[in-house]
Amino acid sequence: MYMEQMKIHITPTQLSKIKRGLPIQIKHDSMGSGDFVIAVHPDKAKKMMSAYKRGKGLRIQMDEQEVRASGLLDGIKRLGKKAEKSIVRRCRKQNCKTSKKSNFQNPKTYS
Repeated sequence: MYMEQMKIHITPTQLSKIKRGLPIQIKHDSMGSGDFVIAVHPDKAKKMMSAYKRGKGLRIQMDEQEVRASGLLDGIKRLGKKAEKSIVRRCRKQNCKTSKKSNFQNPKTYS
């Protein structure tokens, strides 16, 4: 099926909602510019264009075909790696220690 491509800005929260199949709300400022190109059905593209022309945002729910065509699942994996790096940097900055296993190696037995 034919899909149109639209360029939008998506937050990490919106990406997780798209992954779960929930609707997202797109602000007027986020449409037409951003780092993600999504593929949507022609009827949704028409709604997005009319909302953009009126200076309004809109709420859309992407189906599985649109998510796969857009490649947003790859973006979620990239986002996870970015979050992991920021956590490691923050941990190094605060000198916190990550626990690999419990320090409780020799448990005492109680009778």
